[in-house]
Amino acid sequence: MPPATFDVRKRVADHEIRASEIQADATAADAAAGGTTGRDRTLRLVLYDGLASEAMGTLTTGVFLAGLAVEIGASNAAIGLLAAVPFAVQLLQLPAVVLVERLRARRAICTWSAGIGRCFLLGAAVTPLLGAAGGMAALIALLALHQALAAIGGCAWNSWMRDLVSAAEHGRFFGQRTAATTALAIALAFLGSFVIDTWKGALPDHPALGYSVLFVLSALIGLFGVYLLSITPDQPMVPVDKRLHPFEMLSAPFRDQNFRRLIIFLSSWNFAANLAAPFFSVYMLKSLGYGMTTVMTLTIVSQLSNLAALGLWGALIDRFSNKALLRVCAPLFLACTLAWSLTGLPWLQPLTIYLLLAIHVLMGIATAGMALASNNIAMKLSPTGQATAYLAANSVTTASFAAVAPVIGGLCADFFAAHELTLAFTWKGADAALTVQVLNFHAWTFFFGLACVAGLYSLHRLTFVQETAGSTDPLVLRHLLLEARRSMHSLSSAAGLLRIVRGPLSLLRPANRNAG
Repeated sequence: MPPATFDVRKRVADHEIRASEIQADATAADAAAGGTTGRDRTLRLVLYDGLASEAMGTLTTGVFLAGLAVEIGASNAAIGLLAAVPFAVQLLQLPAVVLVERLRARRAICTWSAGIGRCFLLGAAVTPLLGAAGGMAALIALLALHQALAAIGGCAWNSWMRDLVSAAEHGRFFGQRTAATTALAIALAFLGSFVIDTWKGALPDHPALGYSVLFVLSALIGLFGVYLLSITPDQPMVPVDKRLHPFEMLSAPFRDQNFRRLIIFLSSWNFAANLAAPFFSVYMLKSLGYGMTTVMTLTIVSQLSNLAALGLWGALIDRFSNKALLRVCAPLFLACTLAWSLTGLPWLQPLTIYLLLAIHVLMGIATAGMALASNNIAMKLSPTGQATAYLAANSVTTASFAAVAPVIGGLCADFFAAHELTLAFTWKGADAALTVQVLNFHAWTFFFGLACVAGLYSLHRLTFVQETAGSTDPLVLRHLLLEARRSMHSLSSAAGLLRIVRGPLSLLRPANRNAG
């Protein structure tokens, strides 16, 4: 055996021994202190890491990233490619699975990859100085490097959290964690839009540099999140009797019939959702002509409804099942996607802003349930000891489909811009004729309609997925809908709004120590 190989394996073995000793000491300390102190601290660190990651993502993705691309002068194809980058690099999770299984040091892999990757955001901050062509090429390349390392770290993080948080707490804890991160995203969206508008007012000749300020700030917050990851307790991986060949390990999820069905559903769903979703902000900025403040306000409205629904969805997942929630939220999301095509109807133009407001509210509610249930059902159906390979296979496959969708959209945007498909009803009388357009597909609205059709196929694939617990029969679904309606009604009151705020904040408070 070569000395270098022996040295690496020795260090890995030493790391696993130290991790086991640390875990044993933590368990003993928890028992002496009342049994919950260490667990509560761990959950708070997971929450704080989520807050830092959400802050970083809010200031460098979504509306702000689309705004930067528009200011640089990106083409439709470039915007589509930019939207596809985070999904395309998920292919790196496949070698990351082998890395995790060989080193078996998930916290170290996660922190090193995230720390190096987030430094590339500082480079992305200077891209507006490079001109349209050079700036856009550099932005895509730097974000690809950032997202590539995030994919490697995410592979380790998913497996780590699968073992760190008990299965019985997944729905409630991650629902509350997402609620807290969404609340922070809303606040930062206000701050970010204020910075952009202030910068444009002060330096109207250099509007893109305002986005550079946000990228620098997000990089610093992201690096603080790396520190939080480094002090989060490590969870030793379940020992294995023998090490599988990489091909056998990576192919296991696809040989599992039920998990393969889940991958097909999530892949088709991600393709449908990302055929349209990345272009919502671009559509409002370029086609409808709304300013950044209006677009950000609508985005915040969607986030508020997302926040209001998260606590409800998390509790209902634990009470019913992930699949039951998906069967409720997916049709609602598709209905909202199709409704975007109505914003192009001329006779609805005076009501467009109100229609967009309703779409954002309902889409926020649907997105909350879809994201939470999709992540939870993938974790739930991943066997203990094989979660790394299963979750990575799911992420890579679904991300590949999600990456293809916006590229198709960006490449075909110019073609559809020159074509139009309308459906109209005409009433002719003796003196006059009245024509009302029911549908008017043009440019981006073509993709909204196509996304809805693709989503219907995805719903069909969901029926084949079997969840190991819970129920999805019509009677239970009806009960879930009634419970959701009752909970949403209670959230509309003052007490309900107070509960929305208290939910995320409850995770930030340290647990009371047992006396004695």
